[in-house]
Order: sequence, then structure tokens, then C-alpha cells
Amino acid sequence: MSTLLTPEQVCEKYSIKLWTLYQWTAKKFIPHLKIRGLLRFREQDLDAWNTEHLVNSVNTKLL
Repeated sequence: MSTLLTPEQVCEKYSIKLWTLYQWTAKKFIPHLKIRGLLRFREQDLDAWNTEHLVNSVNTKLL
């Protein structure tokens, strides 16, 4: 069974503001659950979402 996180825990984990998290959930940008009106996040869903949204950077050497 996956761990369920509160909005505050997600904000701490990703260093974002609560307002930002609520905007992301309203736009369905981040995976979330509503359980009896409470907003919760599955840790495994967030890990997959985070991996999916990584930005690859290219290391280039300066001549």
C-alpha cells in the first residue's frame, strides 16, 4: 500500500507554496486524490510524476 501525503507534506517535499500546489491540483497538473473532501497524494504517483517532469540538462565544455 502506498503512503498518502497531506498537502503540507507535499509542499515540504518539493519546496513549493501551498497556493502553488492548490493551483496545480485545480489544473490537474499533479496527480492527487480527494478522500471525503480531503486532498491527498500517493507518494508513488508523485515519484512517477516527478520523474516524468524532469528536465535534462546537457553538460557542454567551453573551449
